[in-house]
Amino acid sequence: MIVMFDGFDEISPDYREIVIDLVIVLSNSTIKQNLTALHLAAAGGYLDVVQWLVEHGKANVEATDDDGWSVLRYAVQKNKLDVVQWLVEHGKANVEATCKYGNTVLHRAVQWNKLDIVQWLVEHGKANVEATDNYYGRTVLHWAAQLNKWDVVQWLVEHGKANVEATNNDGRTMLHYAAQENKWDVVQWLVEHGKANVEATDDDGWSVLRYAVQKNKLDVVQWLVEHGKANVEATDNDGWTVLHWAAQLNKWDVVQWLVEHGKANVEATDNNGRTVLHWAALYNEWDVVQWLVEHGKANVEATDNDGWSVLHYAAQKNKLDVVQWLVEHGKANVEATNNYGRTMLHYAAQENKWDVVQWLVEHGKANVEATDNNGRTVLHYAARENKWDVVQWLVEYGKANVEATNNYGWTVLHYAARENKWDVVQWLVEYGKANVEATNNDGWTVLHWAARGNLDVVQWLVEHGKANVEATDNNGQTVLHWAARGNLDVVQWLVEHGKANVEATDNDRQTVLHWAAQSWQDKWDVVQYLVEHGADVNATNIDGKSPLNLAEEREHKKATEYLKKSLNIKKKDSRICRLIN
Repeated sequence: MIVMFDGFDEISPDYREIVIDLVIVLSNSTIKQNLTALHLAAAGGYLDVVQWLVEHGKANVEATDDDGWSVLRYAVQKNKLDVVQWLVEHGKANVEATCKYGNTVLHRAVQWNKLDIVQWLVEHGKANVEATDNYYGRTVLHWAAQLNKWDVVQWLVEHGKANVEATNNDGRTMLHYAAQENKWDVVQWLVEHGKANVEATDDDGWSVLRYAVQKNKLDVVQWLVEHGKANVEATDNDGWTVLHWAAQLNKWDVVQWLVEHGKANVEATDNNGRTVLHWAALYNEWDVVQWLVEHGKANVEATDNDGWSVLHYAAQKNKLDVVQWLVEHGKANVEATNNYGRTMLHYAAQENKWDVVQWLVEHGKANVEATDNNGRTVLHYAARENKWDVVQWLVEYGKANVEATNNYGWTVLHYAARENKWDVVQWLVEYGKANVEATNNDGWTVLHWAARGNLDVVQWLVEHGKANVEATDNNGQTVLHWAARGNLDVVQWLVEHGKANVEATDNDRQTVLHWAAQSWQDKWDVVQYLVEHGADVNATNIDGKSPLNLAEEREHKKATEYLKKSLNIKKKDSRICRLIN
């Protein structure tokens, strides 16, 4: 039924046909809810209907639809200046009313490029030129600059006295928007006539020039530098110059122009000490890397605050073409180390960049036995990160030493076992002939490490690697001591299949049950299993403490409760034995 909006019954019969036709037209498209007859009449430009609805039908001029759009907003959208004028002057419509997005009718007039309505709203409707929307705090001038409404920009500044330095919630001026959107004529006019500040920065310290670079707007970049005198060395909050940005974003033509014509400093560093060449290498911008070195004379050995060279970044990110070019043509040092003593081969192995690893060793002659500050070789890194193909290649073709140890005595096999890299463990033992009984500086074997929670590695080491289940570390602790700290499945397997001794004691006379009772967490299930499989609940350590004493000290409630019950049962059993005897 057509009569689906307020006020229809009050419409004069002379105008009902017009309104009905209007509703039929609009109903062919998606119509927002809560539209009144006045909304429809204003959108259609039916001034006489609007007048009648307000004066005789008592229609609400400030009625809004579900998006908060007023009657005036519909008149503005449809460019019905006469309706706009009447609604404001006679209907007393509020020109500052906002929709749910915080846009006034002036915002909408600017967005739809309705210059005549913009002029009238400001001059006669006294609309606030500096009103801001809800989301980003943009003024009407921000919108005009962003949408390249040049005539609107000009009028708002010259006649509306709009503030060209107004900032949105992120600190961006309209010049930022104009540069970002490649509105070259707007940029030029704002600087030359609006006296907009070329060096204005947003909350991130991004300049107008930086926005132009980001969008690859070379003509805007050129004009800002040559005519606007924009500072090419200005830095943002992270210390990045516009040249850093251009290199990172692979804006090759911008990079070239900034260096050759803008005289940008190729060796400028950001807050982390990274040069433009670091960023170009990091993002695989091979042509930019080549140009910066050959024409910009960029230093290939420059290091950041952590000592990373350009080659470190290229190797870590698997930029093989960049790596090759830097070594062969840029003469980059393959053995350069960062502050942690790591070479680019360390990083290539860690990140599983197999092709980079292979090239660095075969063609770059990189040292596979190079160690970092902790004594770790490239093979340590590959094993730790489960880079099986890299491990295999380094051993078979790179002749890497499987038994190399770091400063703490850890072998490659220790790392593989600790990280539960079962396939790496298997290959190292079967093909690499790695020693499963090798111990680190604390006397831990590979099995000690695996027992912390890597059941599949434990099983394989014992069944196939013939690892010694009763091996003890420097504190006299067996593999079962370590497993008892919290890994029930490993404990079960070691006892039932590995035949591990549940009564083994360490140098402090602590049994496996002692360690289970004082684990960092309440491992009462491990405690229960050990007791059920023969562990002595009355055993005392060198300090005379039983497992119960240690569980109480740790406030492990379940373990404490179970051990107390076990002690009571043993006391009853002993009394029964005495009575029988």
